[in-house]
Amino acid sequence: MWRTFFKTSLAVGWLLWLAAMAWFAVGMLRYVQSADATLTPIILTPGQTARAEVRRIREAPLWMEARFGGPMGSERPELGEYTTRVGAPDATPRFVNPGQPVRIRVRDGRGLDVVVAAAPRSGASATHFYRKLWPESHVDGAQPETASPFPKLAKGKSDLTFTVEEAGPAFQGEQIELVISSPIGLKRTAPGWDDVSTFIFWPFIAAMLGVWALVWAGLTWWYRRRGRAACRWVRAQE
Repeated sequence: MWRTFFKTSLAVGWLLWLAAMAWFAVGMLRYVQSADATLTPIILTPGQTARAEVRRIREAPLWMEARFGGPMGSERPELGEYTTRVGAPDATPRFVNPGQPVRIRVRDGRGLDVVVAAAPRSGASATHFYRKLWPESHVDGAQPETASPFPKLAKGKSDLTFTVEEAGPAFQGEQIELVISSPIGLKRTAPGWDDVSTFIFWPFIAAMLGVWALVWAGLTWWYRRRGRAACRWVRAQE
């Protein structure tokens, strides 16, 4: 009786493990296609253009940043400061230093045609400064990135064209990189992308599946060894 129960339990465990592995493989394939940002160099001179190919497994927001050269610690007041002043006459917060303008038109040839404008400096690394690129209706920071009508990238391949509409005097001729951000991440995930963002923790999931496989392999080996020993004992009694 116990042998039947143990054999059935092993079989069910392996079937569940195979199902989990199939889920993991499909999830990782979708994650790999969604996790990386796309970088496109462009020169900040009005009329300059650049192109990028972006793929999404489903509709996703067009989250963008402009990446300027550093290094961190250098003074670049033209990038602005992300500090607001409360108490404006219309009761709407305004940036104390919005920075010099950068406006980029984005088209995909399938209906997307939006002008994004640089907000004040939003971050820095050892070698770069970042300014978020918001649709002009969002650039004052009053609306979140997930608010409508934030532009969307269509499912599948999008061939994006970027055109510099305006750049401040300090930026004329400077080469920057346009960063098209992933819809998933530790700090933010686009609505409807939670199933893909789960695989940010893929090393932990892979480790759990590996431990499961090792335990079941050990139990299977023990069961077969015990079964062979029982068969030898029965033959010896005959």
